[in-house]
Amino acid sequence: MRYHRILVALDTSFLQSAVYEQALVEAKLHTAEVKLFHSVDAEINPLGNSTISPVGTPLASGYLSPSAVDYELAQQAWEAQIAAAKQWLQEFCLKAEQQGTKATFESELGNPGPQICKRAKEWHADLIIVGRHGRTGFKELFLGSVSNHIVHHAPCSVLVIQGETVVPEDSN
Repeated sequence: MRYHRILVALDTSFLQSAVYEQALVEAKLHTAEVKLFHSVDAEINPLGNSTISPVGTPLASGYLSPSAVDYELAQQAWEAQIAAAKQWLQEFCLKAEQQGTKATFESELGNPGPQICKRAKEWHADLIIVGRHGRTGFKELFLGSVSNHIVHHAPCSVLVIQGETVVPEDSN
């Protein structure tokens, strides 16, 4: 199978470099173009003091109404995160282009799993490359799994770069 368009889902975790490097390997192998994508999760308040949903009314979304000040501060924090992401995504694009790979980038506000799948469909991606942090059990239940969502909802093939999983030592 030959890939022409590879969507690379990057986050700010320790997997960022590994996902990016593997994307370059695949892009060179297939002479494909890449789109680097980062989604800033709007469901988690970047201020850490309350949950704010910017979509719909507070009652319809199941949250208590945040004050206008809380919402404005959260909006500013989200915009700052998007601006910072665009800066490091642009640096990754320049590195890719220096190595002969056509690259573009996007960063936007939204739930990462659905946003990545939506972007892959709209861009007609042949492959999504995403990292997996290795969370299991309650951590995965409460923090979610972007890679799991993508594997089950992607409109194309998915390559998951595995992070380190903590394996309990044998008690023998």
